[in-house]
Amino acid sequence: MTTTTLTPAPVQAAENSPAPPEWVDWQVAHQIPGRLRIRIPRLNWDDEFARRLQRSLLRTTAISESRIREPDPSEKVGARNQGTWPTLGMPALTLAVAIAAAPLELPFSIVGGIVLAASIPLWQRVGEALTQQGQVTIDCLDALWLSYQLLQGNNIAGALALNLAAVGESLRQSKLQQLEDELYLLFEQEDAEIHWLSDRQRFAPVPEAAREGWLDSVEKTELLQNLKPVAQGAILPTLFLSGTWAILTGDLGRASALLPLDIGVSLRGVTPLAVVSTLTAAARQGVYIRNARVLEKLAQVDTLAFTRESFQDLITPELLVSWGIPYQCIHFATDAAAVECLQEQLRRQGKRVAWITDSGSDCLAAWEDQVVISLGRGDFEAAADVILHSHDLQPLGYTFALAQHTLATAYESLAIATLPNLLVVAVGAFWGLNPVAAAAINGSSAILAEHW
Repeated sequence: MTTTTLTPAPVQAAENSPAPPEWVDWQVAHQIPGRLRIRIPRLNWDDEFARRLQRSLLRTTAISESRIREPDPSEKVGARNQGTWPTLGMPALTLAVAIAAAPLELPFSIVGGIVLAASIPLWQRVGEALTQQGQVTIDCLDALWLSYQLLQGNNIAGALALNLAAVGESLRQSKLQQLEDELYLLFEQEDAEIHWLSDRQRFAPVPEAAREGWLDSVEKTELLQNLKPVAQGAILPTLFLSGTWAILTGDLGRASALLPLDIGVSLRGVTPLAVVSTLTAAARQGVYIRNARVLEKLAQVDTLAFTRESFQDLITPELLVSWGIPYQCIHFATDAAAVECLQEQLRRQGKRVAWITDSGSDCLAAWEDQVVISLGRGDFEAAADVILHSHDLQPLGYTFALAQHTLATAYESLAIATLPNLLVVAVGAFWGLNPVAAAAINGSSAILAEHW
């Protein structure tokens, strides 16, 4: 990264002592959305400059907080939160107007126009999906349902659905911002060592290449790979079923009740939030997990294999209990040839294996359905799926438990979001259901699922 020279505006000085412009060398150490770390060599020796810089930053409205680190000449600044009005203000106002429309006798055109204005982001997503992706998404179903409610004069139902969707999105963004803040602390650590921040908390260094891939790696998990085609494939049949139901029953209200069917509700927030939260929590305990797919495989491990017999000396009864794996499912190899033989044997048996090693072995990286765990020694840790920076087996039980808990939470959240949605759709299609009640149940269950 090249060093950039900054020329600030001249500071007004006394008439008898004009001051020339100051030249300040600075360098961006790293940045993430909302956070910026700048390295300024002058801070090493000029205390007065440091104080003036801090005062200037405090007067800058775009910066919410800043601090100067003593050991390193760098200034860290954070962007000020712009507030929740862009996401919550308009939907909340729309809901308030829709509720007050009847007692205040507001014209239908005004109330409907406000609801329609609040739904502009929804229509923008529909347009982008059709023009850029060339496919019909769940937003198309939501837009059709909203349009029917507005035509029927059910402004409260439409406004409530928009408001709950905005609340869910705001909570999701707040959680992601919290995770970004935690990740910033992890990224701030030096890659070569662990920094102890307290008596009980330590941070695992996170390789730079993996920092941007944690959230994207969620798409590669078996859960989402299996669920995403089902969710996307259900959209067009839902449209067809809704149209068929309208023809058979002659009731557009009951037919429109099918449109909010959303099997893939967890794809947008539930699973990504759960996974990134877990990866962050593990790193805070000194355990680096490469990505979401590795986390998923950890939750399914039923066999442990060690690359050296000397590992037997490290295994205690307490560790066996914490791992939750029977001793007969724990294997030891004596050399590289034994590793390959044991690997093939376990593969034929259909075992989901976690290999524990403290040295490199080319054959360990060859199989997709296994996990390679390194004790954080030597050069091989760069290729490992999991790194235990404590250099011992103590965190292994915690790692397995955390992975299993995350996978269970993802399935529970999926059930919380999907089952009420299916129930609302079924009741509305066969017997009819108040659109306000349907919007309240669907929106609330989606929010609850994300924060379960």
